[in-house]
Amino acid sequence: MKKKIIIIGAGVSGLYLAYLLQDKYEITILEARDRLGGRICNLGGHDMGPSWIWSHHTHVLELIKQLDLELFRQYNKGYALYDAKEKVELFNPQQSVPAFRMKGSLSQLVDSLYKRLDFTKVLFSHEVVKIQENENITVTSSTMESFHSDYVISTLAPRLGASIQYEPALGNELKEKMLQTQTWMGNSMKCVIEFETAFWRERGLSGFMFSNLGPIGEMHDACTQDKAALFGFVHSSASLESFEEDVKKQLMRVFGIEKEEILRVYFIDWKKEQFSSSAEDSKPLSVHPQYGIDTSRYSEKIYFSSTEFSFEEGGYLEGAIINAQKIAQKLLSDTF
Repeated sequence: MKKKIIIIGAGVSGLYLAYLLQDKYEITILEARDRLGGRICNLGGHDMGPSWIWSHHTHVLELIKQLDLELFRQYNKGYALYDAKEKVELFNPQQSVPAFRMKGSLSQLVDSLYKRLDFTKVLFSHEVVKIQENENITVTSSTMESFHSDYVISTLAPRLGASIQYEPALGNELKEKMLQTQTWMGNSMKCVIEFETAFWRERGLSGFMFSNLGPIGEMHDACTQDKAALFGFVHSSASLESFEEDVKKQLMRVFGIEKEEILRVYFIDWKKEQFSSSAEDSKPLSVHPQYGIDTSRYSEKIYFSSTEFSFEEGGYLEGAIINAQKIAQKLLSDTF
């Protein structure tokens, strides 16, 4: 008889762990949302969460290869724009490390993993509220249902994971570290704007724009195989009451286009995503957070596997994949 594992969260970490472990363990995934993917989310075929993969992220690239998925290079040819108070200025940006995006959006990674879960049960709308460890582990969801297992793997961001009731309790040092760790993307607002054509490419522009005026503070090319689009990170001070209209005004001013050339504006405020971030995450960041949390002394049956727990490439998909592989290796080891 297979031992049982409860995985909390049906994002990339949770689905990938189930993919790695399902042959040896009976797995149930409890997901608080009514959808797969966690912070990977697409609207209209556009990535509204993470979107880039870099050439040095070898673990993610190997997984993409295994799943027979396709990448294409982020478009960055041409001049960039600086949206200054006095005027819009052209500049030649410094070349960055090549970035890649997934054909069909990163949701293809989520869907591909999910389709390979032959022996895994996924239950939606099951927010975990309590984890109790005795000889076995009892996990209680917001529906007041109880699930029993030999191991539990939480893929929640540290601050969200710390809000669960644990028996025995998390140590003060571990809990404090989890509460202090910024949720990656937890303070982000992102929008994607669709157009009839990628007119900026025709003008010799890369689509990269930087602005202190807003509402979009940083913009990049977001064209897919069948849609012309730009995506932008939104200033934290932007007004959401008139957001779409303000975005259109900024684009008209920066690019000198007519309002009718803007087809659609998609928007997501990750600060308001209940199962992605906490109230503490809404504070703006000045530097990339330092990630990596050692949870090994807490329990030999309860593991933590979001990207923020990874000491390597924390905050990126790469960190999530690396951490999941390390946990799976322990649970698959004959000597464990």
